[in-house]
Amino acid sequence: MGLFNRSYMRREYPGAPQSGDGMAMIWRLIGVNVAIFLLVLMVPQWREELMLTSEGMRRGQIYRLVTAAFLHLDFIHILLNMWGLYLFGTLAAPYLGAGRTLWLYLIGGISGNVLFLIFNWNSFYALLGASGAVYAITIAAAMLEPNRRFVLILMPMFPLKTSTMVVCFTIIEIISQLGGLQGQVAHLAHLGGFLGGYVYLKALRNLPIAWDPLRAWTGGGRAAEARRSGRVEYRPGDWSRPDVNISVDGSTPVPQREVDRLLDKISESGINSLTPEELATLRRVREQMKRQGR
Repeated sequence: MGLFNRSYMRREYPGAPQSGDGMAMIWRLIGVNVAIFLLVLMVPQWREELMLTSEGMRRGQIYRLVTAAFLHLDFIHILLNMWGLYLFGTLAAPYLGAGRTLWLYLIGGISGNVLFLIFNWNSFYALLGASGAVYAITIAAAMLEPNRRFVLILMPMFPLKTSTMVVCFTIIEIISQLGGLQGQVAHLAHLGGFLGGYVYLKALRNLPIAWDPLRAWTGGGRAAEARRSGRVEYRPGDWSRPDVNISVDGSTPVPQREVDRLLDKISESGINSLTPEELATLRRVREQMKRQGR
């Protein structure tokens, strides 16, 4: 497998949307949320009719499971949610396309609302906000682009990978829920969005899932996806593949498995993790491949 044919050296994958329709859906969702926010400011009673309450559900108003995912309490509330939707949507939506992005948003919002409702059926709490839907988008971004790095405002010197951020967020949500640190934040809705987004992404086919946060329980991830699709996938340390040699200097053959090991190491830990000898080998392989017209 050539250097520039590897999945993490390019954005596209078979069946990936090429027209940007996934990102267009993110902008539509942001537009709908902003429009509803402005309308509710002009007609405040709509908030009472559209947000999620156990009383409304007992009256058969099932639509609240969806409408609550488009409501926001104030400007800061919608600003944070829409920023998260845009930030992580730019990673997930190009893989999903418009239709799947919309379904992911709705499933995340509904699953978050349902989990909240289960534990608050006999309470007077009301729920509104796109947080569950945004969390579903976030987990999708982490599963598809786990190694993208972000610099958080509170930790400007420590860039975090998408997968690390999701793990940290989830731990915080669980601790906050179990510790009773509720305030105005519905931690159960966030966790429900996580679960809904995860289940939906796992149910899809032809997606290059690079990270599975529940791998230990589901046996998922890139290798499982490869088995489902009939492809052969090799991981670092897997030396069972045939030795297809690449000659890097005209006389010394280098096993293809060694080239794959170096490229996988770059994918997981970055190019700075290579030793000087490994860097030299990779440079020689690249030059040889150029001469061979690969």
